[in-house]
Amino acid sequence: MDVMAIAANGMQQDLMKLETISQNMANVLTPGYKKQILLAQAQAFSQQMGNAQAPIAATPQSASLVAPLVIDASAGTLRYTGNLQDVAIEGEGFFEVAGKDGPAYTRQGNLHPDARGRLVGSQGMPVMGASGEIVLNGSAFSIDANGDVRQGERLAGRLKLVRFANPEALQPAGGGLYIQGGARVAEAAGPAGPATVRAGYQENSNVNSPQEMVRLTETVRHFEALQKIMQGYDDSLEKTIRKLGEF
Repeated sequence: MDVMAIAANGMQQDLMKLETISQNMANVLTPGYKKQILLAQAQAFSQQMGNAQAPIAATPQSASLVAPLVIDASAGTLRYTGNLQDVAIEGEGFFEVAGKDGPAYTRQGNLHPDARGRLVGSQGMPVMGASGEIVLNGSAFSIDANGDVRQGERLAGRLKLVRFANPEALQPAGGGLYIQGGARVAEAAGPAGPATVRAGYQENSNVNSPQEMVRLTETVRHFEALQKIMQGYDDSLEKTIRKLGEF
């Protein structure tokens, strides 16, 4: 029975939890951000004892096999900005943008034209339309509820909205951006109904600050409890060795 290994594995998962909590708190004001959740898999005590014989995971990547990291893809509240270049998705789906390493996805909709006339998002990445990049001719634009981007009577394009069957499997890429990861693209229409685009709104982060503070307190106390177990076991082992040395 390796008590030290069990406690060390528990402390390692606590450190990973603290990392996700810090990420969530740092992005509480990031539009469209989806909070990260570490899924700790429940194990029987006998199973934990068996795992204690295996080497302790040395990296977050290997530890994530035990506790996978997912996102909470639930929608945040909508905040009215009055800026018609701000748009939010009401319903399921993500905007697709052209990242430097391929397609990326976001719920952020603060859109504007770049120097080349392309419609881009907050990070300067082109926002994709149903037929590719959306190029504007310099005049003011508006966005309809179905995602049509118009300049007067001219239809510049339609925003591409992508739905995923398992959006929790999207991989965070920072700043409210996500890459596909293990997520699977779903059909355009689904049981939840088609998504609509709301002009003049932004979606808030779905991070609940009080809940994150409670999680932080619980995780720190759990870490401290495991630390005391390790210290107590170490003290007991030291006393045992000292007693044996007296014979």
